[in-house]
Amino acid sequence: MSRSYGGQTAEGRAADRRARLIDVGVDIVGTQGVSALGMRSVCRAAGLSQRFFYESFADTDGLLHAVYQAALSRLEGAVAPAAASGDLHGVFEAAARLMEADPRICRILLIEPVADARLRGYVRETIPAITLAVLGDRVTGSPDDPRVRMRFSALFGALISLFVEWTEGSLGTDRDAFATHVTAVATQLLSEISPAGPSRR
Repeated sequence: MSRSYGGQTAEGRAADRRARLIDVGVDIVGTQGVSALGMRSVCRAAGLSQRFFYESFADTDGLLHAVYQAALSRLEGAVAPAAASGDLHGVFEAAARLMEADPRICRILLIEPVADARLRGYVRETIPAITLAVLGDRVTGSPDDPRVRMRFSALFGALISLFVEWTEGSLGTDRDAFATHVTAVATQLLSEISPAGPSRR
């Protein structure tokens, strides 16, 4: 059994230190970008020694993955109620509210993956399942079909551009109007993501 110090077990203290490192990582990547994420800068901001960094992560790649997962969990939690009821407008409105309140989430999930191959890999691993969960039967066609994947890329590109512009404040302040527009764009593009006839050669 782990001994308790100050009412906390060793495992609890380790979990707290890991959470502090992730919180600092979210702040650094979300405000300065992936290039600023270094072990020394993270430990300094978290008030922890490098020994405690290696207690939780093998390297900064491990921390970056945890930062991405933390941001993704925030987004999933924000849109979950609307997604569960099939309310696409509500999903986009909730996402817009979150990114308006915390622009770091937008930078981590939408902006930094453009330049960082590791984050792009995380996006490819996670976004398809989340998309299917949110869009449900609005999605038709096989994800193995390159034509379907190209249409999904067009959809994601449009959504990323819109949310980045929204978060940066260049699309006004009417969140409902923004969500209505994004819903219309997504609905139009989703109507094109369907099984197609034989490919032209």
